[in-house]
Amino acid sequence: MEREIDITTLISDHPFTKDLPEEKRAELAKIAKITRFTAGQRIFEEGEVHKRIYLIVYGIVALYFYIPAKGEFRYETISSGELLGWSSLVEPFKKSSGAVAVENTLALSLDSDKLLRMMEEDKAFGHAVYKKLINVVADRLRAARMRLLDIYGGGG
Repeated sequence: MEREIDITTLISDHPFTKDLPEEKRAELAKIAKITRFTAGQRIFEEGEVHKRIYLIVYGIVALYFYIPAKGEFRYETISSGELLGWSSLVEPFKKSSGAVAVENTLALSLDSDKLLRMMEEDKAFGHAVYKKLINVVADRLRAARMRLLDIYGGGG
């Protein structure tokens, strides 16, 4: 029971979920589990079907994708208070980038199938989650663009 209270508190305090209705945070706590990644651990690979999203509690995770003939391109790092794995909520559920823990990281792991069912059953909740999700996607696109401009220049 104490573990459930800890997860509920972590969900209630996380920036991605803290302004959701209390009853929805309690439901999220029921489908969440505490997950730890060690520094250097690959969390998922670009293109992989991976049905979990993560609310980062602490630690740092690097996001990367592969550029042909150039190799791995790390375009952003995310840390506490951020969401990892947004593409697990968008068909075809393939990861748009890879993720690797830069340092030991603690996250709340949510089963995306269960979360999608919750979102389907409560359209207002689903709408709220997707609004938050689109902001995450927009931030990641901006980060990738800025990183590419840093490398290849923005002049034209």
